Amino acid sequence: MQHTVKWLGFAVLVLGALLCLPRQAAAQEEYGQPAGGFDDPTQMAAPPAQFITPAEMKKLMDDKATTFALVDTQPEEAFLEGHIPGAINYPWVSQVKPPISLPRNKMLVLYCPCNHDEDSLDMYKKLAEFGYLNTKILEGGWYKWVALKYPVEGTDAANAVKMAEAAAGGSTNATAAQPAAQPAVVAGPITSGRKVGDVTPSFRVIDVTGQYKGQDTCYVCEYGTAPTVIGFFQKPSPEAADLIVKLNGLVQSKKNLKGFAVMIAGPDTKDWLEKLAADKGIKIPLVYLQKGPQDLGVRLYRINTQADNTFLVNDNRQVMSNHVNVTGDTFQQVADASTKMLAAATPGSGGQ
Repeated sequence: MQHTVKWLGFAVLVLGALLCLPRQAAAQEEYGQPAGGFDDPTQMAAPPAQFITPAEMKKLMDDKATTFALVDTQPEEAFLEGHIPGAINYPWVSQVKPPISLPRNKMLVLYCPCNHDEDSLDMYKKLAEFGYLNTKILEGGWYKWVALKYPVEGTDAANAVKMAEAAAGGSTNATAAQPAAQPAVVAGPITSGRKVGDVTPSFRVIDVTGQYKGQDTCYVCEYGTAPTVIGFFQKPSPEAADLIVKLNGLVQSKKNLKGFAVMIAGPDTKDWLEKLAADKGIKIPLVYLQKGPQDLGVRLYRINTQADNTFLVNDNRQVMSNHVNVTGDTFQQVADASTKMLAAATPGSGGQ
């Protein structure tokens, strides 16, 4: 009889444990944790990425399918200005951390504002580490969707479409940039640009001299985690020209360093940039912001319009050093910061 009671008690304990498992798994699913746990060594690695065409995506939307979730990897500010209807905003990050606010019971379709879907592909791999394996990439992302004149929404959606169409057609005057309201001049050193430690988000520019000449593109996406120097310049000037030449020389002298120069003043700077590149043999991309000082890129990168220039030295898409109002005499600080960054580049960033 005693043995019977012991076995009965053991059976009750086992049954109770088994009944708790579904609840535990459900709780993990609800908060974005795979049932095996975040550190489960049995988790699958990301299989080769699968793509879905914009036409296929639009058909799912037209059919009001509920089996997918469209995920926009743009920064929040960019998402608010323009995105595909019904999309969830889940911005690109250098490291995905739980809990993950994305559904597990639907196919995820990721898209980004990158020429070759770089941000989407990177996020696809990172999410796969947490068990998100039912995921596809929207082929061509935001640019292709807009080029096909498919539906978009947001606070500046109409202008986003206009800009994309103009860039695709080689026009540089899609939007007449109005002078931005200038902040009050304050005493003390000027601060400008994203802070050290900040992520460098994707942002759209019009390429003047690079491999995407005449197109709306994103060189942050293009260069990915590679060590990169971004120079923002308010307007054309002899000093800006000198600094761009120096930036070009720095990038050309460092095997693993990338770089590009952004003219904030907008479309009117196109001819100046073209002439500078031709006269000085500039190899790095020279680009401008389509909407001038009012462009989203100014806000995303927290550029102070009182600063003549802002240099951001970045590795693994993270700001390593920030330099404001650089001159020909102080550019060596940017060069030294770049050399230091390359010497201690994050493994896998391309800096070694």
